[in-house]
Amino acid sequence: MIVMENHFHKDLMQRKIAVIGAGPTTLYFLCTLLEKNVFPKSIVIFEKHAEPGKGTPFRNENANPNLLSNLKESEIPKLNISFSTWIRDVYDKDKVSSTLNAFISDADDSNSSRNQVIPRGVLGEYLSFCFKRVVQCLKEAGSDVAVQIRTGVKSVIIENQQFTVETDKGRYSGFHRVVVNMGSDLCSKDKLDDALWAYPPRQYTREDKGEFIIDGMSLTAIDAALSIARAKGQFNHTESGLEYQSNHNFKILMRSRTGVFPKVWYNSDVVADYIKRLDANCAIDVSNVESFYRHKLLPLFKQSMPKIYQQIKEMSFAECLTFLNQRTGQVHPILKLKAELLSLADESRQSDWPAVIAAGINHIQQSPLLLNDFLAHHQDIKSQLSASFASIPLESANRIIALYDNGVLNFEKAEGETAADNGNSDAIRIDAKGVIECEDKLAKLKGLLVFSGADNKKKSLTDVDKWSVAENHELILNGKPTHIYVGSAFATPWYINIPGLETCANFGKQIAQQFAQDDVYEEAVGE
Repeated sequence: MIVMENHFHKDLMQRKIAVIGAGPTTLYFLCTLLEKNVFPKSIVIFEKHAEPGKGTPFRNENANPNLLSNLKESEIPKLNISFSTWIRDVYDKDKVSSTLNAFISDADDSNSSRNQVIPRGVLGEYLSFCFKRVVQCLKEAGSDVAVQIRTGVKSVIIENQQFTVETDKGRYSGFHRVVVNMGSDLCSKDKLDDALWAYPPRQYTREDKGEFIIDGMSLTAIDAALSIARAKGQFNHTESGLEYQSNHNFKILMRSRTGVFPKVWYNSDVVADYIKRLDANCAIDVSNVESFYRHKLLPLFKQSMPKIYQQIKEMSFAECLTFLNQRTGQVHPILKLKAELLSLADESRQSDWPAVIAAGINHIQQSPLLLNDFLAHHQDIKSQLSASFASIPLESANRIIALYDNGVLNFEKAEGETAADNGNSDAIRIDAKGVIECEDKLAKLKGLLVFSGADNKKKSLTDVDKWSVAENHELILNGKPTHIYVGSAFATPWYINIPGLETCANFGKQIAQQFAQDDVYEEAVGE
């Protein structure tokens, strides 16, 4: 069993901090340190890729100039320069692709840009700029900040009351705290046999094949399908609508268990309003999730979306989510997309129902009583929550419809991992199921840690060791703090929401605020 000892340590100005991962969570962590005037002696950031600040979705190889995020400018958590200011005053239009330039040209109309979904390549460049800027500001304030790119972390060794980070390029020692911001790298990575990962798209878009089988219908799968389509043809706006044309003879088959796509983009701006209304409703105390749904969420539906309320008022929470997501597989995926596109023009706000669910989950996350009940009894609805919050940009939905109308794209409902069962052995198979959380969210993080005693003997973890993550994101081992902070929602057992850029911002800010508050350091050592 590993025993953690407590030790008084130097103040924060004398501490060395190791940060694993240089994505958006680390960006917001650094920005908050600067905002709080917290300047550690040294910060070393380890990033296995070459584009700090961007994270997996927004790196150049994954963004593909034509792929969209599902974020508007108003949905980007505040950084050290606003997105519109960066577009107007900083971004070099001469160094970007025609696709990105088209977006930037449209952004000259400030009203239009605020309602545009931002291309992933543009958003990645913005995050990268902000990252470089905050690193420079921290250096000017006195912190020694080093960013080790193309450096993979093999293990974190806890020895002699300090941390050593072992990488594929050498060992870095003397750290007093470690922040693990590895994102989805802490999730399961098992894929189907003979399949390619959906990212980066270039590994299959260059293939001169006649059939592509995509396992999944998530946002990741849509990225894969549209990347293939862009490589082999083009979308054109005509009098009859968006059309797809190609001189290549190819087919795309998308397969999933549900056989339907996530919902078309919804207006997330109203989530804050629904949160306020839920918080203001204090007339009834609720002690569990089902009671919360019955007495808090349903009245909100009744007030704002009476048509939906009449359909779900007799359902349980799980049944409601299944119904709203249309995940029964009884509806054709293209008909579902077309119906959702039409509903966006409905001024009754019926299409805003995901915003109500998002506000509800935020309320559950903030209530210890409801959160404990959710974790104990409602883990099975997490896939439904993912479907509720995932949203397809309108332009992407129209492109999927155009591919189907052209005859290039088709769908198949499939139980289990059956993509390899297709009879065409020459088909390119793509695993696009998206991120799969480990049953034990801390499993991969545990595998990263190595404990070493004063005798330099390595200590093995056992089933007796108890792991948890505190509300301040600190990893707790056998009831003792470790001064390892977990900045990944995928490795945080108590986090039930769906990770996104706002999650990265919240986690990064919370860890930095904890650093600003702490005057006592508890050293980690194995005995």
